[in-house]
Amino acid sequence: MPRIPQSSYRIITPKTILWSPEEIELYTRIISYIDKIDSFRSPKVELEQYSLPSDLIAFILILCAEDLIGQNVVDLGCGTGRFTLPIKHFFSNRILGVDIDLDAMNHLVQLQKQNKLGIDLLITAIEFSEPKLWGKRFQVTLMNPPFGTKRPKIDMVFLKHALKFSKVIISIHKSNPRTRRLIKDLGKKHRKNTIILATIDFPLSASLRFHRKHEHFVRVDLLRIAE
Repeated sequence: MPRIPQSSYRIITPKTILWSPEEIELYTRIISYIDKIDSFRSPKVELEQYSLPSDLIAFILILCAEDLIGQNVVDLGCGTGRFTLPIKHFFSNRILGVDIDLDAMNHLVQLQKQNKLGIDLLITAIEFSEPKLWGKRFQVTLMNPPFGTKRPKIDMVFLKHALKFSKVIISIHKSNPRTRRLIKDLGKKHRKNTIILATIDFPLSASLRFHRKHEHFVRVDLLRIAE
């Protein structure tokens, strides 16, 4: 079975990932699709807005495909829809995108019209959402929450809300022992186990005024939290 194509990101673990030819083809199709979706035009510092590379998003979606196919999905902190749109196009029956940023959501409205996709959208701060109302409609949450550098522990706020209704959560967090322990303990309170699907270094391009380097690598864990 072939390896995944060379990419902009670096897979730390697992050391070897082998995909079928069909998965490789889907991976390239998803990249081409995401490349047409704009990232944040004017990223907001307070919301820690940044965009993952297209090939990394495609990698994550292929890795989590079994949890997405035919399911109703929530994308918490959906931004301009670089996860939301390909999930709906390639995998999901129904998807709800949730974000506080009106500019990003207006842009996503236009993108979904251009792509002729029916997507549910909710503009709200995560704290004011009502996830208990979603439990009968949505089974899976996939999210790339803020890391918490501007607002400490905001990533845990996202996770706590996702745990209120999700059977499965796929989430991206900075890779460090403390965060892993916090997420594992939080999952246990909801009778869920936490598995690290992959640890990845990805290039974060300078997009905010305080970024001094043109590009630097950030290490993250891709986590699956489920019963």
